[in-house]
Amino acid sequence: MKLNHGVNIPIEFPPGLEKSVYQVLFERQGRDSAISRHALLSLVQSMYPKTTDRQLRACINQLRKDGVMICSTGGEDGGYWLAASWDELSEYLDREVVSRLIDLAEQRSALVKAGEERWGYLTRQERMF
Repeated sequence: MKLNHGVNIPIEFPPGLEKSVYQVLFERQGRDSAISRHALLSLVQSMYPKTTDRQLRACINQLRKDGVMICSTGGEDGGYWLAASWDELSEYLDREVVSRLIDLAEQRSALVKAGEERWGYLTRQERMF
């Protein structure tokens, strides 16, 4: 059972799906070999017909957590590929991962401020419960 973005909503996918996604992406090393999410889903569905887009994204998330260097980019020319170099991996991390971390930190800060303005400041101990 996999979790969706740290939220306690289980996303299950078929046993073996991770291996199949990895096998498809293994043939897609380097940015120039990127495969669109739609095309990747179609290939995966040829092996696991009931796989949803959400399951595919959860699987990719888990593979990344397992250390598989899957890069991606959105947009018309977007897609998924395995990093072919440190430069490619670093570019992906800076463009996609670090920017999300910064955005999430900004969201957290704004929400904490709003909560403190509405309900007052809670000590760290009180926040644990």
